Amino acid sequence: MIGSARFYRLGRTQRRSRLRTRRSQTIRSDSTARFTCRNPVKTKLLVSALLACALWAQAQGTLQFHATITGSQVVPPNGDPTVGRGDFWLIDDVLHFQVDVPLVTFTSMSAAIHGAALPGEEAPIIFDLGGAGVYPGSSQGEPPGHRYFSPFDGTFGAGPFTLTSEQVSQLQAGLWYVEITSFTMPEGQLRGQILAVPEPTTFALFGLSGLILLVSRW
Repeated sequence: MIGSARFYRLGRTQRRSRLRTRRSQTIRSDSTARFTCRNPVKTKLLVSALLACALWAQAQGTLQFHATITGSQVVPPNGDPTVGRGDFWLIDDVLHFQVDVPLVTFTSMSAAIHGAALPGEEAPIIFDLGGAGVYPGSSQGEPPGHRYFSPFDGTFGAGPFTLTSEQVSQLQAGLWYVEITSFTMPEGQLRGQILAVPEPTTFALFGLSGLILLVSRW
């Protein structure tokens, strides 16, 4: 009887052990199946998030600047309704640019970067932006215009320009402006202060990190 009881308890223990093992394997199998089923979506989200991180990290060597170019910023201001656009990229200490001036009320004669000066102040030319090319209008009704750009292509454009440390500091401080002249207003038809484009904020990076964490646990 004692031997039979021991045999019975041993058999029951082995059966429980095998049952726990089967349950564990079932749970792992279910988890693997769920992961495999959702894997394509999860992979795409993870790749997108990681790519965004990689692009953000790569862009840390590039500082972006923008200028909205209007007649109201000229000294003295004028009522020209034309609005130009300037985009600038500082890669290490080299400044690249593209400045577009729509052909609305006048034909531009020249464009130049001036500094150092606050809005409402004047300063000498630092860089002449060279000759302008022409870009076409769009089917949505946007007019054609003149485009100043880098690099110099042998006929049009100028630069890119290598800046000194002092010039980099002035640019980052918003003390440079771009000015467009015309044959009717050779002293300045349009002007725009060159201002830094905000980089991704810490909160945006935390949000991106949270997305990666959420997807990785999905």
